[in-house]
Amino acid sequence: MKEKKKLIPAEFIAAAVIAAVIIAAAALAIRSDEKKRGRVDGTYSCEFPINGSETKSITVFYKFDAKEGTYEELWGERSLMTGSYEAENDTVTLTSDGNEQLGAESETETFHILDNLLIPENYIYEGALPSEQTFEAECTMKDIGGQQYAVRFEKDGSYSYTVKSASGEENSRLTGTYVRDGDFLHRMNADGAQMTDFYVYDGKLAGIFYTKEQG
Repeated sequence: MKEKKKLIPAEFIAAAVIAAVIIAAAALAIRSDEKKRGRVDGTYSCEFPINGSETKSITVFYKFDAKEGTYEELWGERSLMTGSYEAENDTVTLTSDGNEQLGAESETETFHILDNLLIPENYIYEGALPSEQTFEAECTMKDIGGQQYAVRFEKDGSYSYTVKSASGEENSRLTGTYVRDGDFLHRMNADGAQMTDFYVYDGKLAGIFYTKEQG
């Protein structure tokens, strides 16, 4: 007597098909996210002079791994923060994992993507900048602690940079000159020390930007 073949119930087949579709969709989503993150894969850096010094400075790095979807922020050689990131259109969002060993708290930070530059959203000042080589304009910004920053540009190529406390008390004031080169504003302090550049992003002043390192 021949053994009858066992038929696989239709609901089992349907479940298997649905599972395969879900797995395929998840794989596509992962590849899509990795491709988006690939726009900011690698290392970006910005060098900050210390107190306007010509010889002393510190470089801040952001290191991105598009495949893993992770990043690390370093101040010099000191790891300050780690976490994950996602890219969408012309922005990238960093979410810290709040690793206490690094002395960091969980937070989210947004950057604008522009060619080989990353521009932090929280360092874009209020106030519009004209397109001329030299111009009159005032740009202001307030950080999460309430500290106030003001940059005043003059038509003669001079500028001033003022920092005030949350109560309005002036903490520091720098003066110097600026030279425009496209969207870059090269700055020199009054004592001759070279300062970090400003950048004109979408007609506004970006106080900080990070440049992708080659190789």
